[in-house]
Amino acid sequence: MTPNPTIFGIRHHGPGSANSLRVALEELRPDAVLVEGPPEAEPVLPLLAHAQMQPPVALLLYVPNDPQRAVYYPFAIFSPEWQAIHYALTNGIPVRCMDLPQAHQLGADAAENEKEAQANSEEPEAGDSEPSADAHLPELPHPAHDPLGFLAQAAGYSDGERWWEHMVEQRRDGTDLFAAILEAMTAVRAETPPRDNPVEAQREARREAFMRKTIRQAQRAGFQRIAVVCGAWHAPALTDMPPARSDEAVLKGLPKTKVQATWVPWTYNRLSYQSGYGAGIASPGWYHHLFASANAGHSATEVAIHWMTRAARLLRAEGLDASSAHVIEAVRLAETLAALRDLPLPGLPEMNEAARAVFCFDSDLPLRLIQEKLIVSDTLGTVPEETPMVPLQQDLQRLQKRLRLPAEATWRDLDLDLRKPNDLERSYLLHRLNLLEIPWGETRHRSGGKGTFHEIWRIQWQPELAVKLIEAGIWGNTVELAATSRARAPADSATVLPALTRLIDQALLANLTAAIPHITHRLEEQAALTSDVVQMMDALPSLAN
Repeated sequence: MTPNPTIFGIRHHGPGSANSLRVALEELRPDAVLVEGPPEAEPVLPLLAHAQMQPPVALLLYVPNDPQRAVYYPFAIFSPEWQAIHYALTNGIPVRCMDLPQAHQLGADAAENEKEAQANSEEPEAGDSEPSADAHLPELPHPAHDPLGFLAQAAGYSDGERWWEHMVEQRRDGTDLFAAILEAMTAVRAETPPRDNPVEAQREARREAFMRKTIRQAQRAGFQRIAVVCGAWHAPALTDMPPARSDEAVLKGLPKTKVQATWVPWTYNRLSYQSGYGAGIASPGWYHHLFASANAGHSATEVAIHWMTRAARLLRAEGLDASSAHVIEAVRLAETLAALRDLPLPGLPEMNEAARAVFCFDSDLPLRLIQEKLIVSDTLGTVPEETPMVPLQQDLQRLQKRLRLPAEATWRDLDLDLRKPNDLERSYLLHRLNLLEIPWGETRHRSGGKGTFHEIWRIQWQPELAVKLIEAGIWGNTVELAATSRARAPADSATVLPALTRLIDQALLANLTAAIPHITHRLEEQAALTSDVVQMMDALPSLAN
């Protein structure tokens, strides 16, 4: 008889879950690891263990002929899935992704969008809408949408983040923790009404059916100690397996589309729920600190000391008063607050209260700096050079290296002296990217007015620009060729002079010598046909530039 798999229900970005999972995997010694993730990513999974791979990073899955249809799977060093995959890769254990393939999910999204567009084309009559059936329910989170929030409120906590941190993230044990999570989620699912949205309900049923299908495939392949790592909500659905034929019926006839996978750098800011990320967390920088502290074997006091020391260094770098004495007092206060609240170690609320009282003199302003730079953090990850990229991405990467202009998560002002060859090429690159609608930088002003040799740029790299690069790949394989093609295309369709003069201005600033004659010819043609004085006046500023 094939042994049952061991189910590890985790929170997608939890340092306690990650540490406990690593301990549990060492105890189990699995011969196969199944992780909630897209199967299309399996060819690029080995890059996760590459020496140049530095999280936070994200798996990017996209439709090659329509890159806007894309989905990200972000990872931090403290993501349990990251630790599970890393454990498998470094120990030579087969690792498989078991979520419903994005080929089906993105295909289903396209089909659903088409149906919705058709439905919206029919205007509803007045009075057709009905009040929500849930309008009378109390303000509790729906367990399926927020199981942690549901459990937290049941336990008397204000939010799921605080409850989970106290119950899970500050613990460092192994398998017993996951047995407790499975028991809690089984109880929550038993009391949870069906989802109101039939599309969401169907998608969840398909995802869990495919997870079970993947488990059965691993069992048929002869694996005896299968570790299954999934979101805690799904754990009960993978414990009691229905007949295989019922899952096959759920998965029958799914739409499908072609999907490609790659890795892209990510930021902790984009990992926070404030960015709109559905599985986001409030404090990625703090969670990184907890994970690193647990790995280093730090005691509760050492966790607080290292955190307060980092806060003091940050404040001193900004010219604020923060001494060693302040650090000592802040640690003592945080530990006292934790003891009063019967906590195993000071959590982020205790750290913030202590920092506000000692460092910030009861002011919110320094605490905002700590929130931005430490609690959330602006860390940007890196991916190996071997990562699959479209030619345009590879060209930009070469230019960034040659021009010594690395992608950074924080904004910085760049004063370019256009008399210097390297600065001039940087200017060309930034202008060309703007033409391609890849807004890495924006000009602030040109000091000195007409004839200046300086350009002031504010640059900041955003992770989603990776998708824009893939989209822009249709214009050419290098930044210069793509920008040239992108500048020529609107010139062919422009019917007003201001649009053409703006294009000439942009092409000159980007030094697109192959595009300028074409746009100039179109300008001459349009000028010969135009007698509108207002239009001619609107065209003058760009010409004067």
